[in-house]
Amino acid sequence: MGGSAGAFQEIVKIVEYMPNWFSGTVIIATHRTPNHKNTLAELLGHKARVAVEEPEDEECLECTTIYIGNSRDRVEVDENAFDVNEDVSFRARLRRIDDLFLSVAASAGCDAVGVILSGMLDDGTRGLKAIADAGGVCMIQCPEQAERDSMPLNALSAVPSARIGITEEIISWLMEMSAERGAL
Repeated sequence: MGGSAGAFQEIVKIVEYMPNWFSGTVIIATHRTPNHKNTLAELLGHKARVAVEEPEDEECLECTTIYIGNSRDRVEVDENAFDVNEDVSFRARLRRIDDLFLSVAASAGCDAVGVILSGMLDDGTRGLKAIADAGGVCMIQCPEQAERDSMPLNALSAVPSARIGITEEIISWLMEMSAERGAL
């Protein structure tokens, strides 16, 4: 899941509604300045009914867990483990979502799910397309609902087959997918 300007409130909504039976791993990439103390995982942890953690390099992904990368780190997935490297360069901060989604597409293939929320510019577009090309599921926050619509609009132009919805619909789709996968 990725977002930038305007995405924080939507991320909080999604985290608040995620039930403790959620059958999946959620990894969140956002654009945040590396100079601020990283408190997002702690803030989300107070709202969530599932575990919220900052991923560690080579840590195995856990089901029913939300991971939020540190603002200084580039987070990718390699098979079933995290590849976490500190990278505070301007370019890296503006490509956090693409880096994550590209690695998820390569690792999870048709089991990958990508969600683009509010934000500026086009980060996440290439990665969401890679998830779609791998046969995964793509969801985009309705541009009209997004506080900043350029990330959703750019993602939609690259993946016109993506599900488009308001945050509550995205929550519903994620819960439906979790219930289906949990029943397998």
